[in-house]
Amino acid sequence: MGIFRKGAPQALGIDIGSAGVKVLELSAAGKGFKATRAGVEPLPKNAIVEHRINDLRQISEAVRRAVEYSRSSRNKVVVSVPQTHVITRTINLPAGLSEREIEEQAMIEAAQQIPHPLDEVNLDFEVSGGARDGNDDQITITACRKEIVEDYVAVMELAGLSAIVVDVGLAAVERGYGFVAQTLGESLEGRAIALMDFGDVATRLDLFVDGRSIYGREQNFGGRILTENIRSRYGIDYREAEALKRGGDLPQNYEQDLLEPFRQSMAREAARSVEFCLSAQLGLDRVDALVISGGCVQIPDIAALIESHVGVPTVLADPFGPGSAIKANKLVARHGPSMIKAAGLAVRGAE
Repeated sequence: MGIFRKGAPQALGIDIGSAGVKVLELSAAGKGFKATRAGVEPLPKNAIVEHRINDLRQISEAVRRAVEYSRSSRNKVVVSVPQTHVITRTINLPAGLSEREIEEQAMIEAAQQIPHPLDEVNLDFEVSGGARDGNDDQITITACRKEIVEDYVAVMELAGLSAIVVDVGLAAVERGYGFVAQTLGESLEGRAIALMDFGDVATRLDLFVDGRSIYGREQNFGGRILTENIRSRYGIDYREAEALKRGGDLPQNYEQDLLEPFRQSMAREAARSVEFCLSAQLGLDRVDALVISGGCVQIPDIAALIESHVGVPTVLADPFGPGSAIKANKLVARHGPSMIKAAGLAVRGAE
């Protein structure tokens, strides 16, 4: 039913974000995994626009450099399309149907519920759980326009790689979150854990209960705001401003005039996102913990500041932290808070 369902033996996980490419190689090791190879490469501004690939050549070159930096010899990859391009519908079917019968019914339902002709989409389904009445299976149908999927496949081909799975972004994040949850040190059964990813141009909050995302919201806020402020204040171009932000070689007034206001904005955005979540009629009156991820969380003491605004325990999300089934060497582990989606993709290629 499309590229989503193909197997992924010995493949790299490659996460293409608006600001950069993250590459991760996982290998099975006992009951868990080991991570010894990773690569990160920034993307030029506007290589990704509104979650769509805007420049195949520049992105493919960044992918190639990230893979070279990782020193991985694998040429098969698992990538994902952004959640904003994915259409998801849930249906109930009688329990006990064969996969072929489920597929036939999924196609019938998709023709009615997917707002695109079926020959223009890649379509997949999974049995996501039992329905509430206990007699049916809950089936999740997932679709994405073929042109979106084909762009990601083309990027990999230009980089000399082969995309054998194009995953769904949220599914990859859910798998990556599973490793983060293992590091939190206690049973999370029935608890509401918010994962907030501070990206380059957007910040997304997903609320997890028992390992599944039950709520997601994205807002226009990200690290590019700080980069643009640096560019404007010091009269330099965007690329130089981004490099200085990452390297920390900035004038003494930078922290007071630019960084501290941005830190405060991050904390306010986190508090606002949690408030929106709790007002979404999910039947929850609190969030039990907040885990934060993305490049922006490298800012010193940001977790403590956010916790003071949100009022719930807040920690950095680290899929390689103590307790995780992934054991990473030091070179890989330093990228932990930015590797949640990459880990969720790489685990599909670790078998």
